[in-house]
Amino acid sequence: MKIPRIVLAGTHSGVGKTTLATGLMAALSKRQRPIQGYKIGPDYIDPSYHAAATGRPSRNLDRWLLGDRLPSVFLQSSQERWAVIEGVMGMFDGMSGTAGFGSTADVAKLLKAPIILIIDASSMSRSAAALVHGFKTYDPEVSLQGVILNRVKSPAQEKIIREALLEVEIPVLGVLPKETSLHLPERHLGLIPVGEGGLLEGFIESLSEFMQKYLDLEQIEKIMLQAPDFPETIQADINNYKDKLSFGFNRGIDALNHIGTIKNSNQDKGEFGYANRKGHLDLKVSDHKFRLGLAWDEAFLFYYQDALDLAEGLNCSLIPFSPLHDQALPDDLDGLFLGGGFPELHLQELSDNIPFLNSLRSFAASGKPIYAECGGYMYLGKSITSFEGTELPMAGLIPMKAEMTKRLQGIGYRRGVFREDNFLGPRGTVVQGHEFHYSRVTYESEVPTVYELFKGEQPDRLEGYVRDNLMASYLHLNFAGQPELMQHWFTSQRRG
Repeated sequence: MKIPRIVLAGTHSGVGKTTLATGLMAALSKRQRPIQGYKIGPDYIDPSYHAAATGRPSRNLDRWLLGDRLPSVFLQSSQERWAVIEGVMGMFDGMSGTAGFGSTADVAKLLKAPIILIIDASSMSRSAAALVHGFKTYDPEVSLQGVILNRVKSPAQEKIIREALLEVEIPVLGVLPKETSLHLPERHLGLIPVGEGGLLEGFIESLSEFMQKYLDLEQIEKIMLQAPDFPETIQADINNYKDKLSFGFNRGIDALNHIGTIKNSNQDKGEFGYANRKGHLDLKVSDHKFRLGLAWDEAFLFYYQDALDLAEGLNCSLIPFSPLHDQALPDDLDGLFLGGGFPELHLQELSDNIPFLNSLRSFAASGKPIYAECGGYMYLGKSITSFEGTELPMAGLIPMKAEMTKRLQGIGYRRGVFREDNFLGPRGTVVQGHEFHYSRVTYESEVPTVYELFKGEQPDRLEGYVRDNLMASYLHLNFAGQPELMQHWFTSQRRG
């Protein structure tokens, strides 16, 4: 299958990948190319800029969260489109303790995608050629097709670098002058999401014009079109998967009930049995249209698009609601999903919306399932204390308090093991997620927790809260990587 595609990699973090990727997507969209944006890694904010540039939701490509399903997840959304993929950190920077697993280069090789390397040239001249030569030769399997020089200070500097790069036979596909007016807005979790007003009016149009002026779009399109065909075996896997989602099966989910169960003899060592993440998976589509309420506003907006697509493929209707602006939950919901976001920036409004909080409490009392991650987890507690030290009451569904901190409290990939049976799966189920938060929680007493978390193979801590119909934690999951979790949820909660 022919999928024009390109990966934008950086020599290191902070070289301007997101600004450049967003601008390239906007410029190519202006040329009437059907651009689909992607972000490597577990990022929620950068994809919001891609969506603003292309007019369609961006996707995440993360090897830890998606596992062996990454190529098929990519193919589902890239067919009949041109893929522009923004990298993560430096080109070869992957998971700690691995040989680049999950890095930009690793994902590019997996997708057989050519790479354009972005260089911060603000303090370089001929050394840029040595740098590029190293990136080109470090891994012979990487297809480095060109470079973009960012933050170039003068025509003289550009001339020196171009001449030096001729010696390593790498084409220059763009030279961007130092332009302070095109910086994207940032704060404590990184960039400000577009959905929260992170873009000024006209910014995308200005960025597109900037890229059209300084990038060789013709040559970039040529590189994208020359990307090798996608393997037919992956297409066959996609067709099989779509058939299962479209028509359903009657075999139930017995085969799913012990996916990822800890090997009893090795429990203390943190060794897992999770072979089914690589194996054949039967997904059963419920006859009932499951109505899943989705918290969606300026305070709650962190969701993976492929996970939402999976939910709809499993015969689920996604019903958005706003804890900030609505007076009550929508009628006739079967479950709630409160994702992460920035509740800490809207504490007064969230706390003052008493009618909605009462509606949420009534829903919880009905016994229907509520799933929450990070910001949603904090919101379900008794209170949140702001960065300034102001404590405001919240939903009170979990006997804990959350507090914002000036230091990062949790970051990185985690493997979690369910400590109790719950609506996502039985006790012992293994999940792969990530956390990133500037807050901490304290409990009034000992409570049942969702996970035992592991860093690598080492036990880390107990995490989250689970009781009856409610489960919540700091851990973010991408259900597209483990679709059996969401399928278990909808099947176990099917109406009689």
